[in-house]
Amino acid sequence: MTGHPLRHVAIIADTIPPASGEPDDVVLATLRKAAEIARAAFGTIPTLQAFSFLAPGLDPPCARGGAAVPVPESWIEGGREIRAAAADVDAAVRLCGRVSELPDALRSSAATTNSPRASRTLLWYLRYGGRDEIARAAGRFLSANPGSRLGDDELEAWLDTAGVPDPDLIILAGGRLEARDALLWQGSYAEIWHTPVPWVRFTAADLSRALGDFSERQRRFGR
Repeated sequence: MTGHPLRHVAIIADTIPPASGEPDDVVLATLRKAAEIARAAFGTIPTLQAFSFLAPGLDPPCARGGAAVPVPESWIEGGREIRAAAADVDAAVRLCGRVSELPDALRSSAATTNSPRASRTLLWYLRYGGRDEIARAAGRFLSANPGSRLGDDELEAWLDTAGVPDPDLIILAGGRLEARDALLWQGSYAEIWHTPVPWVRFTAADLSRALGDFSERQRRFGR
């Protein structure tokens, strides 16, 4: 048994093209599923403080240099789905990654009026990579503190997830069981659970299976 409260569940989802009979719009189907499972997670786990969702390789258009970038409606509607799910469970949405490169319309679609001190957080990762996050965090720290020593605590304070508990459970939904460029720092001691079920077919029952398996594990925290 883990003996530790489950405070943060992270899902890294595959983004394979939909099969016959599934929605044609991969973006909207992916984000709708994220909203659905976020509601299920917060509704099922009383100790849950954070829910992270990443879909590597599925990124919106990039806005750089202040240029206006057209955003497909599927991204806007998906952002609204994420925002609605957060509102339903009284959580704040936090965008992680190179947020400054996201089009304003997308950032606005997911923006919430929740207090940044809300006890629950739904983290949505866009234009994100784990190695890139660490490099950005180190760069920001050294720019703000030239000549200072960069240790574990200092780096954590500059990560995209600063102030949020590290994931206790990382669910790999679909695809192969392999390392991903995601949550490299935060997931160091997380338990990993993999299912071959494609993300668009993932259900609350799959989430329950992951939670059941997690509850039977003896966590070692790297020891």
